[in-house]
Order: sequence, then C-alpha cells, then structure tokens
Amino acid sequence: MVGLGRTADKLTESTSTQPIGSVLILTSSGGESRSARRKAKAGGVRLAAALEAAGLSVHRVDLSRNSASKEKGSKRSSSSKRNALVKSALDRLSAVEATGDRIGVIAEGKSADAAALGSRAHSQVRSFVFLSGMLSGSAKETLVEWSDDPVLCVVSGEDKASLRDMTDVYLSSGHQDTDLRVLEGMGSGEAMIEEAASRSSDRTSLDRMIAGWIRRQLTAVGREREVSFRTEDGWEIFGNLLLPDYEGKPAPGAVLLHSGRSDRYVFAGLERLLVREGFAVLNIDWRGRGKSTNKGKYFDLSKEERANGKLDARAAIDFLTSQNGVDRDRVGMVGIVHGAEHAVRGSIGDSRVKALALLTGYVPIDQGEREYLINGNVHTLYVTCTGHHQVTKTMRGLYEATPSKLARLLVYDGGAIGYQLFELDSRLEPSVVEWLKAGLAS
Repeated sequence: MVGLGRTADKLTESTSTQPIGSVLILTSSGGESRSARRKAKAGGVRLAAALEAAGLSVHRVDLSRNSASKEKGSKRSSSSKRNALVKSALDRLSAVEATGDRIGVIAEGKSADAAALGSRAHSQVRSFVFLSGMLSGSAKETLVEWSDDPVLCVVSGEDKASLRDMTDVYLSSGHQDTDLRVLEGMGSGEAMIEEAASRSSDRTSLDRMIAGWIRRQLTAVGREREVSFRTEDGWEIFGNLLLPDYEGKPAPGAVLLHSGRSDRYVFAGLERLLVREGFAVLNIDWRGRGKSTNKGKYFDLSKEERANGKLDARAAIDFLTSQNGVDRDRVGMVGIVHGAEHAVRGSIGDSRVKALALLTGYVPIDQGEREYLINGNVHTLYVTCTGHHQVTKTMRGLYEATPSKLARLLVYDGGAIGYQLFELDSRLEPSVVEWLKAGLAS
C-alpha cells in the first residue's frame, strides 16, 4: 500500500498488476489513546491488504496531519484545507490512466465530511465507504444530490453521533446499493476492522466485506473514456464511451442522442444506469453541440446542416459496434426531440438497431419513416406529454399501428421536454433501461 506521504506532495501508484480501479482512504487520526491508534493502524493495514487482494489500487491520506491550520481557531480554514487536499488527491488519481476512471473513497470519522465535499467535482468517484462517518449538513446534501453513487455506512452502535449521521445518509440515499451495517462494541473508524477480526473466525471478515462491496461497485460502472470519431461529411464527434467489465458474450450497445438545446451531459445518469446493467454505451455531442463544433456551432448552422445530424447517429452506430466486446447486431438508441429524429433517420435500413426510445417532440417527416417505425422490425418506446397535442396524437397513432408486443407509450401530464422528465420522474431513466434490456433481448 502506498499513499500521499506526510506533506501530500507526491502520489504514487500501487504495485498491483492491472488494478480494476483506485481506492482513496482518508483518515483523521489524532486525539485517541495510543492503544486505539495502534488498533486503527492495524485495521488500516488489514483493510489495504483486502482491497489489494480484490484487485484495487490503494492510496492513503491522513487529513489530520496535512490539514492543521496555521491560524488558531480557524475551523473554517481547516475544513476548507481538508476539502482541498481531497480534491488534490483525486485530481492526481484521476490522471492515472489505468485506474483513474473509477475511484472509490473510504473515509473514517470527520474525514467523511471532506470526502463528500472534496469529491464534488470528480465524476470518476463512483462509491463511498464511511467508517463511523461524521457529516455536516452540507455534506449530507451533497450526497443526496449525488444519487448515482452508493454509500456503505459502517458504524458501531454505541457511537451515537456517528450512528445518527450514518443513518441519515442511509435513509436519504436513493441508490439501491447503499447499505448500513451497525456493529456492537467495535469502537470507531479503522479500529473497528481490527476489533472485528479479533472477535471472529469467520472468513467473511469486515475488511473483506468492505473490499468485496467496493469492488462490485467499481466493476459495475465499467470503463469510461472520452472518444471522438469522424462522420462521412467531416464532423468530429465527441462522446463518452462506457464499456462493461463483464466477460463472456458481447454486450448490447446503446447510443444516446440529446436534444438541440442540450448536450451529452443530460444523459449523465442514464449512461451510468445502462453500463451498470451490462450495456456498452456511446453518449455523444452531435454536430454543433458540446465539443462537436469543428465545423460550427449549432445555432449558426443552416437547416440542412442541422438535419444531417442523422449522419452523426449513423457514425455513432458504426463506432460503437467496432469496439471489442460489443454485440454489433444488438443496438438500441435513445433520442430527445431532434436527437430522436437523428436516431430514426440514422438507423433506417440498419438491421443492427433493434430498439428506439423516442422522447417528446418527434414526428415522422414522411411515409418512409412511418413505415420503418410500424413494420415491427424495430421496437419503439414513445414518451410524450399531454401539453404537446400534435406530437402526442402522432406518437399514439404510431404506437397503435405497430405489431410489436414490446412497443410502449408513456404519456405525462404537462409540457415538459425530454430530459426535463428525468428530473420530474425519477423512475423514467430506470424504466428506459429496463425497456431497452427487453427490446435487445428479443
């Protein structure tokens, strides 16, 4: 196990071969008895060994040594410095190509607060483990907003202050993998690991349980990197490529196409849900939006040039299906408004595309598009709102005309557009994932 050292000026990598991800351990030792410190140190060694045995690269920062403020009584300054140290450590870990795309953070005691607040700008952080964590109100709010990441809370029942905070985190989390483990008479922080080991002969020890949990969370999110590719008319298209770790049969693919007034980041939650369920995901900025602006920005383009976003969708299908481990014959597409148009028009005649999820605003431009959607060769999910009268009428007609038993129509009240529905209905994104699983399994 290696770490940042006493002055937090050097980050080195674990000697583990081909680790699946990184774990940053944050501690806040100081003030406890010498025997408690020895027990915490032994627990830390035991935990690091379990993590490395699970194939994870381990790094450590002792915030109590690195964040002491020179200004006496400056509690806010000390807290800000701890947060900055966490951010700095994560910046460095994120730059490590082999493991920096997925990071788990383990924090004990008061360092849990810095773990939550210092991680806010890092999408590479995929899960948290808190050992007797103590959290401020702002840290708890951050974790509630960060609903994509699960949290494992471990606390001993006699530690009332930590138990209250850990229970708050558990009850407020919307993630299905968030868990709370309440022990009895085990102390606090990493010392709990050594105490638990001394009391139990069970091979499923606390350190192994934590290592197994965090490994599952990091492997579930797959590998993520930014990619770019060229369309046939010369646009450079940027996107996020997420590939699952699962071995065996090739993964089905999913191409995500945002609306004209957004970019790929409206699908930040959906792309994570998809890769967790075993999809290979390509979430792009289509022409003129996000980073895909080498030939101009969207609102400066002609109507004809905008309409050629279908070429971006076509190139995205080609790029995704060229990746190792992706099933080139099972691709689904999710599109919003103009993104839905690009999904339909870019996939017409392409037998690789088996399912289309079309969110609000899509109306076929001609009879050819209509026939493509209702001939039963592609499964369709239509999502619309009552406030869009013509769109809803058209989508209902398409839904009723298709013979596919997997065709679905979801109609919401109001006038929300596409990605706005993700905020209004937390069940929509999981519903889209489940529908795509069914559509690509048939």
